[in-house]
Amino acid sequence: MAKLKFTEKNNEVCIVCRFTGSEMLNEPEYRYFIDNSIKGWLVPSLVSDGKMVFTGAKGVPLINVLKNGIDKKQYFRIVSNLLDILEVAEKCGFNMQNIVLDPNFITADQHTKEIHLFYLPLWYNETTNDGIVNCLRRISTYANYSTRYDYDHIDSFMNFVISKSAFSIYETKNYIRSEAPELFALPDRSEFSRPASQAAQQPVRKPKVIPPVESSGDTHIFAPPRAEKPAAAVLKRTEPKVIPAIKEDKKQSLPELVRKEIPHTEQSYPTLTRRSTGVTVNIDKPVFRIGKERDRVDFCITENRTVSRLHATIYTRSGSCFIEDNNSTNRTYINGTPVIPDREIKLKNGDVLKLSNEEFDFTDR
Repeated sequence: MAKLKFTEKNNEVCIVCRFTGSEMLNEPEYRYFIDNSIKGWLVPSLVSDGKMVFTGAKGVPLINVLKNGIDKKQYFRIVSNLLDILEVAEKCGFNMQNIVLDPNFITADQHTKEIHLFYLPLWYNETTNDGIVNCLRRISTYANYSTRYDYDHIDSFMNFVISKSAFSIYETKNYIRSEAPELFALPDRSEFSRPASQAAQQPVRKPKVIPPVESSGDTHIFAPPRAEKPAAAVLKRTEPKVIPAIKEDKKQSLPELVRKEIPHTEQSYPTLTRRSTGVTVNIDKPVFRIGKERDRVDFCITENRTVSRLHATIYTRSGSCFIEDNNSTNRTYINGTPVIPDREIKLKNGDVLKLSNEEFDFTDR
């Protein structure tokens, strides 16, 4: 799998991608991103046979923004922006598996919370994308929330996302619209054509009827409604260019967007047993948190101050469990081997987990 590194150059994000194995440049896809300027996407540049850089935005890794603390509105702004970008990707026929959906490599503006993604135009690259839902899980897990109110709303949102048999951008946007309608409000364009200091002072002029201008190629000029707005308030802008699909005859939709009928079956869950107390719990959620802060975890470890508040997270995906250490103070271990923070390790039946000095037995189904 290609190696990625988040850096900065000339006050702009510069993500470096180095080929490490059998990866090869996909020339048509590479040229596609060079020739088309698409909102929300970093632009690739091949600097050598085995090195590519992505630039085109200012910001920091999204994970930094999340850990610095966000509120409900900021969270939904980030997620809504992410869905908008992925919706364009789906319509353009991107190979969704080549989009990097890792919060460590998603670029985020610290003030506006606007994000940028990038696409790996490579052949034979091991995927760095395990789906939108898992990306949202990570965003929700890494975030530090301003208040309990913010946490409750975001937890409800994730329960909504996970409860669906198939992910839908449309349904998810509707949910966000009900939670944060202000993010979807249209701005008042009547004051765009003059400075705010002059807007209140300038008298209203007699409306002028402006005929529409015929289109030429991909460029269109919008004429405002006849005799509705002052001439000074007319805003002219260029219609965004319609981006063609990478392969019109082979568009690939998001795997999670295809609704499937899943028959109901009796389900059993992996379990985690705390050795010191004998308490056993089912790992019955896709994102299962362990720590000592009762309000934020699914398995609360009481009477042990060495365990962090949000010590570790177990993800259930494709029938397997993966554990991730959440930068805990006293670390997480599997069979005595330390787990590197922010990296998922697959669990096996019979593994012994150790959170600080607290031991657990993992039993698979």
